[in-house]
Amino acid sequence: MRDELRNTLRVAGIYAASIIGAGFASGQEIMQFFSAYKTGGFWGILLAGILFSAVGCTVLDKVYSERIRNYEEFIFPVFGWRLGWIIETAATVFVFCMYSIMTAGSGQILAQLTGIKFKSAVLIMGIICTFLIMTNIKGISVFSSVLTPVLTAGIILTGLYIIIMKESPVFSITVYISRITKNWFFSSLLYVSYNSILSVMMLCSMLPYLKTRRTAFAAGILGGVVLTVAAIVINTVIFLFYPSAADREIPLLDILHSISSSAGWLYSVLLWLAMLVSAVTSGFCFSDRAGNLFRVDKRIVAMLLCACAVPLSTLGFSRLISLIYPAFGWLGLFMIIVILVTGLQGLLSGPVSREGRRADRRFPVGRG
Repeated sequence: MRDELRNTLRVAGIYAASIIGAGFASGQEIMQFFSAYKTGGFWGILLAGILFSAVGCTVLDKVYSERIRNYEEFIFPVFGWRLGWIIETAATVFVFCMYSIMTAGSGQILAQLTGIKFKSAVLIMGIICTFLIMTNIKGISVFSSVLTPVLTAGIILTGLYIIIMKESPVFSITVYISRITKNWFFSSLLYVSYNSILSVMMLCSMLPYLKTRRTAFAAGILGGVVLTVAAIVINTVIFLFYPSAADREIPLLDILHSISSSAGWLYSVLLWLAMLVSAVTSGFCFSDRAGNLFRVDKRIVAMLLCACAVPLSTLGFSRLISLIYPAFGWLGLFMIIVILVTGLQGLLSGPVSREGRRADRRFPVGRG
């Protein structure tokens, strides 16, 4: 029972860590996807939380039931060979870009905190990420299990601190109720969609920790709940300072600095950790995919990843985000629709033997 609980927390932590990155912790993602829709944004967050839990449960249950060991074994039976190859290639490019973005962002914060040159800070972050990626999934799981509770608690406590320290009462948000827009629903779908590209890749490596089907379901639900609570707190903070917060590149950090410079410095460290987690998880996904594809040692891929991504990272954090994120939202939306539909079909079609499922996985549709 204790091992099952530990595995549930570990998988849920890795799931949440793949999403609680720089954009989430900075408040920028929450502001763009939810806060802009006023009170409707809270409904959007609840919808996103439900979808994250549903996607997590569906993917983890499939990983457990069919003994899936990597992303390739998951994607081809679901999408077929041709479409699966396109999605796999696009997702691999996305996680490489994500690694570059987060290396740039964490390097930028490290440069601000220490005073060293930006390019040197990016190189240091690349070396740190490479070392952590080379520890493989067990090392990543320990890393995520330790940092995810710290990040989540830090985000929630920071949000509550800002709410308490603000002079006007929290319930002043009711003045915005009449300004609800209808676009929060579609915005919520897009938010879940592009975040699911990386998170699904991570979940496909979770088989060693899924000893029971109950663990798969519990971890998926818990991951969604953690994300929902943290997002609601951040959204409440931004809501209280809206619309002035809309003009800030890192809303939560700027709001916190206006209240306490010491608290702002501490949150800068937390934001740096969030970027580090995102860089490591995306870097691991890329190394895992490229290593399996080219039959190369994943440690060698990790070193090559650092060598290739660090120069790209020097383009800057915000510029990379503006170029890369929008392009992959539609891909992720298509992915989660198909994943949820096939998961529902699996539930309605009744139980299928694991041996039969593994046989289907060995020969993807259209591949031979």
